Amino acid sequence: MEYGSSARSATRVLTWPLAPALVAGMLVVEQGKPGLSFATSDGSDIASNAPFAVAILVCWVVGVVLTGRAFQQVAGWAFLGLGTALAWSGFTDLYARTALRSPSSELSHGTLFATLGDTSFVWWFLFLGLILQFTPSVRPTTGLWRLLPGATLFTALTFQLGALLRSTHLSAPNAEVTSPLAVDSLAKMTATLSSVALLSLMACLLISVTSLVLSFRRSRDEDRKQLLWLVAGALPMAMCLVGSFAASYAGSDAAAGLIMSLGISTLALGAGLSVAKYRLYDVERVVSKSASYAMASGAVVVVFGLVILVISRSIPTPSSTAWWPVSVATLAATGVARPAYVWARNAVDRRFNRRRFDAVKLVRAGLRQPHLDVEALLRESLGDPTARVIFPDEGGGWVTSAGHDAGPLGHTVDVVRDEHVGGRLEYDPRRTEHTIAAAASGEAATEIDNLGLRAELARQVEQISESRARLAGAHLEERQRIERDLHDGAQQRILAIALQLRSALVNGAEDVLRDEVDRAITHLGLTVQELRDLAGGLQPAALAGGGLRAAVEDLSSRSPVRLELAVVDARFPPAIESAAWFVIAEALSNVVKHAHVGCATVTVTHDTRRMVVAVTDAGVGGAQPQGRGLQGLADRVAALGGALTVHDQTPSGTRVKAWLPCG
Repeated sequence: MEYGSSARSATRVLTWPLAPALVAGMLVVEQGKPGLSFATSDGSDIASNAPFAVAILVCWVVGVVLTGRAFQQVAGWAFLGLGTALAWSGFTDLYARTALRSPSSELSHGTLFATLGDTSFVWWFLFLGLILQFTPSVRPTTGLWRLLPGATLFTALTFQLGALLRSTHLSAPNAEVTSPLAVDSLAKMTATLSSVALLSLMACLLISVTSLVLSFRRSRDEDRKQLLWLVAGALPMAMCLVGSFAASYAGSDAAAGLIMSLGISTLALGAGLSVAKYRLYDVERVVSKSASYAMASGAVVVVFGLVILVISRSIPTPSSTAWWPVSVATLAATGVARPAYVWARNAVDRRFNRRRFDAVKLVRAGLRQPHLDVEALLRESLGDPTARVIFPDEGGGWVTSAGHDAGPLGHTVDVVRDEHVGGRLEYDPRRTEHTIAAAASGEAATEIDNLGLRAELARQVEQISESRARLAGAHLEERQRIERDLHDGAQQRILAIALQLRSALVNGAEDVLRDEVDRAITHLGLTVQELRDLAGGLQPAALAGGGLRAAVEDLSSRSPVRLELAVVDARFPPAIESAAWFVIAEALSNVVKHAHVGCATVTVTHDTRRMVVAVTDAGVGGAQPQGRGLQGLADRVAALGGALTVHDQTPSGTRVKAWLPCG
């Protein structure tokens, strides 16, 4: 709920004086009976109990500070309520003792105040739970956790109602007193209800402490620092809570109150240190935003009033109902609203977080420079020479702005633009704070987005360079293989044939010549087949003459596995057709060698922008995309601006799919 400034002031005026008023009331009650002292025999009075008095003072001061600076922060009001509840316990206890023990006392309703004082500790537990539950890093927002504040309030109210209606006697020293509101017919039910509600409230409080500890263990960086002192104060409070209950059940309410006040003091002091050192509850942020809007609103009102005043004094209007002066004043006020807010925000930020303000200011100035190095600008603004911007890649990893693998990551802050995480700023927490890094990166989010596009381009260029290097190596190896096959195969056979024919010619015998010619014809047939196989490994003649469909059909006719073909009958650029044919040939070669299956499917489709080639089988699967053959195909396809993927099929099999630009 949003409150106006007058409503906020009224709320503070009504709530801040409550605890001091109750303390003053104790002084008045004590002054009226000088025979009584603040230090009774059982040591339960506030003035003689230093921990109890410290708990009231610290809780009240922390509550006033928080509600004064961060009005919307519920935990601040819970601290104020806790301080007031402690003062209420002291007041009701002293009032009841004075009214019941002093015969000459003019105080009335002693039994009612005795009943309220006997159960006032329930409000301690309620506000303690709310303090822990509404701490920003601990605030329950999902599942059953979000019901915890409501459950805490419900159990506290239930216990208080049941305690007022039950007819059982109060605790010592008012053991002879019963509640004046007791209903005897409901005695058993209200007693049971009160006990169950009290145990449930105790459970809610212990859950709140546990939630705080778990949140501290999950938190990192600035959030962990903010919770540090609060956790340090809450841990003793948990032990004091158990000890207080044990003392209460043992019949020593004074000891129970003393133990509990010690726990409350540690929690309040821990929260105060967290607020002072690490801005717990976002006090500075709330102050900055609220003050900026207040100053900007004041400027708008002043401009509007001045324009109306100038127009009314200098230009006579035809009637009091003329609309144009208000319109002019509204336009003027609208025009000054944004500049006034920017000025006010800068002024407030400079006051409350100078380092953050300087970092953001430096980033803004650097973004206006013509030759911008955004990473160097962020390093300068953060005072961190190790800072760098990293970006996600398609494989799920992170790359630098140069397109290289980012390696292990340190402390980072997400750079969010249009609800999309476009990158991360990595920084050294020893040199800069998380909030400053987030503010600087947020200011430069647009330029970081542009840097991400350049990083993606650099990554693609690097991949293409690596693919070309592998292709060059593969081409060299292929050339050497062809030379070796020609030298060791066809060339040797042809030389052997030539030597045989020359030998037969020199010999001159007709039968020898006839045998050598027959033998030469046989060897020439083998040589032609070797040359045909070698040429087929390079590129089939059917591809140049009839296109991709004709080449695939020719390949199907010689394939040892049955092929189901769905190949588009169209011509494409020679380089695209060649790459597509090699993808199909290599994929089918893998099917024959490794899939252990009798058939495969080949599909080739295209649209105005690209050709899609897919070879699918239902074999054993487990193809390795990093294998030499498939990696070579991927490089060949990438060199043309396409991409190749290899996936296992469900329930079994492999799918090799490539897309090639053809538009």
